[in-house]
Amino acid sequence: MSASRPRHTHRSGPPGAAWNGVSALTGASLLALLSAPVAAQRQDSTHRGVLRDTTIARLPAVQVIGSVLHVAGPAIASGVPARVSVVTSEDLRGWKPRLVSESLAREPGVSFYDDLGSPSKTTLVTRGFTASPVVGLPQGVSVFLDGVPVNEPDAGQVNFDLLPLEHLERVEFLSGTASLLGPHSLGGAVNLMTRHAEEEPAGEIELTGASHDRYSTTASHGGRAPRGWSYYGGGGYSSEGGWRDLTDATQLHGLLNVGRLGPAAGMRMQAFAANSNARTAGSLPSSVYRVKADSNLSAGDFEDISQLHVAVSGYRGLGTGHGSAVAYVRLSDAERFNVNQVDDPDVRSFSDNRSIGGSADWRTAVSAGSGALGLRIGAGGSTNRSRIRIYAERIDPRLTTDIESPITKLDAYSLADFVVGRVTISGGARYDLVRIPFRNLLDRARDTTSTYQRLSPRGGVSVAVGSAGSLYASAGQSFRAPAIIELACADPNEPCPLPFALGDDPPLDPVVATTFEAGGRWVTNAVELTASVYRTSVRNDVFLFPYNDASAPAGSTIDGFFANIARTRREGIELGSRFRLGSLNLHANHAWTSATFQVGGIDIFSIREEMGGDNEIAKGDRLPLVPGQVTSLGASLELPRDADLGVEARYTGERFLRGDEANEEEPLDDYWLADARIGIRFGRWAVQAIVRNVLDSGHETFGTFNINQGAGGVLERFLTPGPPRTLQLVVRRRIGG
Repeated sequence: MSASRPRHTHRSGPPGAAWNGVSALTGASLLALLSAPVAAQRQDSTHRGVLRDTTIARLPAVQVIGSVLHVAGPAIASGVPARVSVVTSEDLRGWKPRLVSESLAREPGVSFYDDLGSPSKTTLVTRGFTASPVVGLPQGVSVFLDGVPVNEPDAGQVNFDLLPLEHLERVEFLSGTASLLGPHSLGGAVNLMTRHAEEEPAGEIELTGASHDRYSTTASHGGRAPRGWSYYGGGGYSSEGGWRDLTDATQLHGLLNVGRLGPAAGMRMQAFAANSNARTAGSLPSSVYRVKADSNLSAGDFEDISQLHVAVSGYRGLGTGHGSAVAYVRLSDAERFNVNQVDDPDVRSFSDNRSIGGSADWRTAVSAGSGALGLRIGAGGSTNRSRIRIYAERIDPRLTTDIESPITKLDAYSLADFVVGRVTISGGARYDLVRIPFRNLLDRARDTTSTYQRLSPRGGVSVAVGSAGSLYASAGQSFRAPAIIELACADPNEPCPLPFALGDDPPLDPVVATTFEAGGRWVTNAVELTASVYRTSVRNDVFLFPYNDASAPAGSTIDGFFANIARTRREGIELGSRFRLGSLNLHANHAWTSATFQVGGIDIFSIREEMGGDNEIAKGDRLPLVPGQVTSLGASLELPRDADLGVEARYTGERFLRGDEANEEEPLDDYWLADARIGIRFGRWAVQAIVRNVLDSGHETFGTFNINQGAGGVLERFLTPGPPRTLQLVVRRRIGG
């Protein structure tokens, strides 16, 4: 790698992005947003100290634009428009998704794929951006647990299998630019809101059995304590044999929330710990896939990940407004082992992340002439220590990488909205400073530091139309700093035989996304219609570039370097609808997404090139693994005697394979999947049966190219099969309450 370099500072231009979710993290909700303009809303119910909107209470879920941030106490408006969805606890309990990514599958424009060959490791795709557990993928969606960021500091990855899906009150999902939430919010943000307490002391025990030797048990209890205190605690364990050979997995978790929440002041303490151990199967050569799709050609691959998460938050009146603050500590450790083909070394890596952070904000509302003005300011920061060690095994065993990075992040933001009549005008800005030192523990002479600074503004307007409709338009920017793995493999003169060696390299430019969006919604007691159209222009997207040299490693090892591409683009249309006809609920959503390169004549890394092929992109070529169309349809029916039925169908359009950024090969086939469920409740008992992939449709969720050394070194499509039909039985027993 390159020699030691002085400190690098990147100063981006003034425009950036903003959203009212801000990193001032409250003990109750970061993203619980309701429709603008604020003056047209009713906030007349209180539950567990959290203000709720009752305007569309009869609908099964809330699909909204515009924004009002709800905290445990008085809420201050922020009408910066955005498309926001809320997945309720009823939806989560009814369909029992395995991961957070799956819980969002019905939302417009959302898809996911399985890169690693494990149902515990899926990658979420929205508007052409990803949130993934795969280290090294560009991360463009930020994820929070009760307002605390859970994107890991080393590569921005999200370990969905460590998040407490069984104990969520709701999942809040913002589509589009969300830069007031900080880096990684290029294409959206997700906030997971855990349960806090029950009105009366009550608990629940749940047992689940499913196909492929999958079993789980979860227990929880919550209630009120003297002097206004409340608590919620829960834990669980799951194991499965896996539908593919040698893909067993186990998960263990525990959550405790203790707080005292009132209308004017409150605090909460949270502790969460989890472990996930999964053996992964990866993708299969097409010649093997056609014969035995459940096989595993890399037996021994595994990921063993642990996490400890502790947070303390509070809010109270402060001067003429209200303030809130949070402090948190997050620890995560991961061991990953990758069995490679015979000519390539096996790889074992260890990643340790330690984060301490916090933030605070203050908000107020004042009269301003004929209107009302809401103001909000805040600041936050974190210090993160990341260490990565990578060992090559079996062939020339050695420690190839030992790096450490004490990352520092600081931010400050402000936003305001002015409400006059039916119109809400909003604007805000956030400043970020990200400092990423690189410490090479194998050669301290090659230490270096990269620093990134950016001011990210956003603004918008929303207008109430009649008593049930609203229209909005917004514009803004967001950014993310390059990840450690990208910065450590960015020298075209010294490429990395990934994932074996990382070192100090020239700095990359930050990724900057500029989004223009417009939309509207119509909501009555029984109907909700939403529509949005957007264009996101991205500067300096990071991709892997090939290094063509006779000394390139043998086998199928990736030999390349990360670099910026000047321009890419995501644009699309999203349509959503929900209907309630008595006891029948219906939904139908569709999205068109175009994610394309906006420059040409550039080679993107692909194994195809080593076999005489070409992967030179042209302007307009589609980004891989982003479907052009996604559809979701569903219905649920409440039956007499406390029974219910549900069906859902999802369509995923064609996607180009990773390694075919030039769009020269056949894409992955499009496919439909259908699920069904039935449930019945009697007294304190509830029983559910859920069938996924009812028609047992064969489909591929992921595809790339590689050399099949077992077949004489031929180039093949490597495909990850989607799971077959599965049956899941759930039994619940409520205790107390």
